[in-house]
Amino acid sequence: MSEKLSKQEVARGWFYPRSLTFGSQAMLPLTELLDVDGGFLVSGQVKIVAEVGLLEVVGKSDVLEETLLVNGGINVNGFQVLPSQVESVNNLFKNHPDIASNFRLENTHLRTTYLNSLLCLTELLCQSPHKLSNVDLSNAHCTLTCVTKAGFKLDWLEKKLKEVGKTRMQQLEQNLKDLKKSLCWSSDDEDDLSRSVKT
Repeated sequence: MSEKLSKQEVARGWFYPRSLTFGSQAMLPLTELLDVDGGFLVSGQVKIVAEVGLLEVVGKSDVLEETLLVNGGINVNGFQVLPSQVESVNNLFKNHPDIASNFRLENTHLRTTYLNSLLCLTELLCQSPHKLSNVDLSNAHCTLTCVTKAGFKLDWLEKKLKEVGKTRMQQLEQNLKDLKKSLCWSSDDEDDLSRSVKT
């Protein structure tokens, strides 16, 4: 294509499904496009070529999973779940068959939200206790309270959370002892420090 019969514009933009307008409205005036002596119309035809270069993908495409969930998802024990969650949810109901026997919410979206919270909680508590922060444990306790009040039977998970919390507390106490030892503190040092802070 000759330089004379081409026009190029460089632009940056975000593409997303709900965008109804994107492009350049003033790239080429219609009079220039149709000009018989120097326009782009050749033998009654115009060839339009667009080249799109992808610089970066932000996020991930989960359109398929979102579509499945909106359109019904996969039913596992009365809960609509994503394909990636089926195995986890099946295992949850296999290991704890009465887990949802008191769960009475009918709204599909609320049911899914509570189940997702429960799945996140179980994943969190499967981690090594030393990887969990105090904030993680506090949030886990709040989530457990919430999903329990919604009707899930989670005695086993409450026990697990207490065990993880106890293990985490023991690790923190050991870390504090190690720190004191590395600083060569004794009870006399603590008394001296305490007196110097008071004066």
